[in-house]
Amino acid sequence: MEWIIENWVLVLVIGGMAALHLFGHGHGGHKHGKTAKRQTAQKKVPDAPADTRVQPEDA
Repeated sequence: MEWIIENWVLVLVIGGMAALHLFGHGHGGHKHGKTAKRQTAQKKVPDAPADTRVQPEDA
């Protein structure tokens, strides 16, 4: 117990690292459910119309 009182900063840092490892901090990771599908649908980029594409010189 005396060691914990003397090294409370170290205990706090180790506890914080363990918490971030177990629970994450909102970045990355796997997303499940309706919100993940909604975000995936919003990230899709529509294809460009055919007339704006660059044609090769041979054509």
